[in-house]
Amino acid sequence: MDQPWVYIVLVGLLIVVYAKIIPRKSEGTAKSDGAIVKEMEQAMDHLAMELEEQNKALIEMFSGTKQTYEEQAAKLTLRVETLEKQCQELRHELNRLTFSEEQRRLSLQAEASKPGESLGASAGAAVSPAAYTEPAAPDPQPEAANKAAMNMKVRYGELFELYESGKSTDYIAKKLGMNKGEISLILQLAKQEERSNA
Repeated sequence: MDQPWVYIVLVGLLIVVYAKIIPRKSEGTAKSDGAIVKEMEQAMDHLAMELEEQNKALIEMFSGTKQTYEEQAAKLTLRVETLEKQCQELRHELNRLTFSEEQRRLSLQAEASKPGESLGASAGAAVSPAAYTEPAAPDPQPEAANKAAMNMKVRYGELFELYESGKSTDYIAKKLGMNKGEISLILQLAKQEERSNA
């Protein structure tokens, strides 16, 4: 009974009742004015009680809805906090891996640039300069292949083409059948790779 038409029907019923009471009074068979007023008061009291019950029902409904909303908001807040912590942990892990990869790359470059020093230091002064032969230079192809494999833009060329053409991550995810989070991570890794190579 929380529809507006219910109130209109109740008011109409009051008018009909009042219209039936007035002719009886004029015919002389009606009750006294005090009885009519008493009936009107009872009808109004009944209407007021119904309105009060409806108001209580509405208040209970709204309080239940508010409680449900607060519970869902608390769950979502907890989930967001958990995801933020996971994201932060992944960033730390990514930074650690990037740093260790950079250290490994630098150590490989240092070894490649000084092949004679490590050999000379191990052999000592007993090796004559004539007996010393220069070791073969490391093959540049494996290092180039390693860099190509490490280059994010080469591995995910289609993804970067779509991204650079202005497509959204939602569109790219649907087009390539990937997760949006995975796409965001790849883009972030590519940016860090560009910074480290610069």
